[in-house]
Parts: sequence; C-alpha cells; structure tokens
Amino acid sequence: METAVQNFYGRRSFRVEEIAERNGISRAQIFVEIKEKRLNARKVGSRTIVTDEDEANWLASLPQTKEAAA
Repeated sequence: METAVQNFYGRRSFRVEEIAERNGISRAQIFVEIKEKRLNARKVGSRTIVTDEDEANWLASLPQTKEAAA
C-alpha cells in the first residue's frame, strides 16, 4: 500500500538534507537523531538516506507537548 509521501514524491527514501527540510529542522539535528538511534538511516555508498517508513516511525516516537497530551 502506498503512503501519501510515496504518492506525492514518487520516492521511498530521502537524503538527510531532504528529511531536515521536510521536517523543519537542521541537518545537524538529523545526524544527532541518527547517532542517538532515534532515527534509523541507511547507507548507499557514501550517501545517508532515510526511508519514508523510518521517518514516519521517528515522527510517531517523538514526545508530544504538554498541550497536545492534555
């Protein structure tokens, strides 16, 4: 089953820079998330990529703000 991300972009994986831009955070923070093993990434040659599934799992695992949890 295709996700909305696949339908929109026609892709299933993205470069670190793209993941950062899509989520409004810095490239450096993406690497922190990878290093701390909160975001799963894969290597293809020298390129680091994140699948749309890993991105969705990472987003779902982030803590909610106190306002959203109430």
